[in-house]
Amino acid sequence: MREMIARLHSQGGRLTSQRRLIFEVLQEMDSHPTAEEVYAIVNQQAPNLHLSTVYRTLRWLEQEGLVSTRHFQEKRRTERFDSSHPAEHHHFVCTACQRVIEFNSPYIDHIKEEFTLDTGVRVERASIELYGLCADCQAQSKGGL
Repeated sequence: MREMIARLHSQGGRLTSQRRLIFEVLQEMDSHPTAEEVYAIVNQQAPNLHLSTVYRTLRWLEQEGLVSTRHFQEKRRTERFDSSHPAEHHHFVCTACQRVIEFNSPYIDHIKEEFTLDTGVRVERASIELYGLCADCQAQSKGGL
């Protein structure tokens, strides 16, 4: 919240109650919600707030580097918002229940270093998505056999 307030003030912007509410809701959610999912929660507290305000605020937060967008492989291509910033992290998506698990691994840093040495590029960040069955869905599928 402090980082968002500092960026707003540096741009001469205001921290409206709507922006604050949207950012707080996004940070409290332990999933990677869509704008519509954020709106559904925010709307309970601020019924006059419009979905377009949620989208504009999320875009601004993304532009400021306070959230990032993710496009997970789903039936419908949906943009999801990730407030876990600034640490680089990666995602595992369960193909059965759509659960998203965040992770990090020192192996990924090794892959980036090796890729840099092999190609001469400069890797600035990485985003890895793994897909499969989570432990709960594996257990359910074994129990159903």
